Amino acid sequence: MENIQVKRDGTLVTLEIHVPKEDILRTEAEVLRALAQELRIPGFRPGKAPKDLLLRRYGEDAFWADVREHLIQDWLERAIKDLDLHPLTSPQVKTVEFVKGEKFSFHAEFEVLPEFTVPDELNISISEPSPAEVREEEVEEVLAELRREAATLVPKDGPAEEGDIVHIRRGEQVWEGVASSDRPIGRQLLGARAGTSIILQDEEGHAEEFEIAGVYQLMLPSLEEAARHYGKTTWEELREEVRRELLARAEAKRRDELRRQALDALAEALQIPVPPRFLAETVEEEMKKFPKKPEVRAEVEKAVARRLRREILIHRLSEQKGLAPDPEEVRRLAAEEGENEEIVHNRLLFERTADWVLEHIRRGE
Repeated sequence: MENIQVKRDGTLVTLEIHVPKEDILRTEAEVLRALAQELRIPGFRPGKAPKDLLLRRYGEDAFWADVREHLIQDWLERAIKDLDLHPLTSPQVKTVEFVKGEKFSFHAEFEVLPEFTVPDELNISISEPSPAEVREEEVEEVLAELRREAATLVPKDGPAEEGDIVHIRRGEQVWEGVASSDRPIGRQLLGARAGTSIILQDEEGHAEEFEIAGVYQLMLPSLEEAARHYGKTTWEELREEVRRELLARAEAKRRDELRRQALDALAEALQIPVPPRFLAETVEEEMKKFPKKPEVRAEVEKAVARRLRREILIHRLSEQKGLAPDPEEVRRLAAEEGENEEIVHNRLLFERTADWVLEHIRRGE
């Protein structure tokens, strides 16, 4: 493309674009036509006012700024598409030369993903995470929660006592709380009575008034009743199912940790760079999204860089090894799981690229 020059410096791409005169004149005419339809000049029908009157009303500098903006957008989009570039950061544009109706050239800088090749034989090793385990306390906690969910609520006329359920209302919205001396809000609900009002204060000192819609005693089912509630014959059968489910979750968590280790180890071995502007922008977004103190910025930057390096590796690895999920499979799984398609796509991409790495590396002790 004779009107476009490309320069690469690592992940930084610079485009120098020289817009032909005929494109400048065409865009000038298009902007002028749009302006003529938008502005109303007394004595002239829409679109029929002379150019000098339109520019006087709109402002000549503003008009040529619009022409430049249209040219930049058009030619930048064209160059990015034709050169198959994928900017990670917003292009920073600087005008090099502009002669009204004659010449226009500009620079555009942006960052792209780094180029690298993942070999089929990986000379790296990782350590296996500890085997998945389930503590008995975890099983008991889940069983207690399941039994609680199977409980019935019996209305109380008296005040809320330890463990009672309290429904509070404001407007049309109702919340459920537990009267408990172990929790800040729960302590304030102790003694509450149905039909009265209460002012609850959070840990930051904000106070709100609520209506006590009801106070209920929680009637827990027997162990066997709870088991039958969940379709099991005995409490021990329910206990074993809970243990199996917790163990499956722990194993899935262990497997994902192993996958992350594999991807991070390969990214480190390949010395994959993270484009600096992209990193800075992402860190800034992270600091704003979850307000953090300035002194933790270095720690946040380190964590973000590790995550971005992993994501860059996943992207390149899926391209080079043909590991991208089939769109039809993504749609099917998303429908089955009731999940967003993008989330399902990203999960499959993570699992498949990481599993490919695990198949091609040595594992240390």
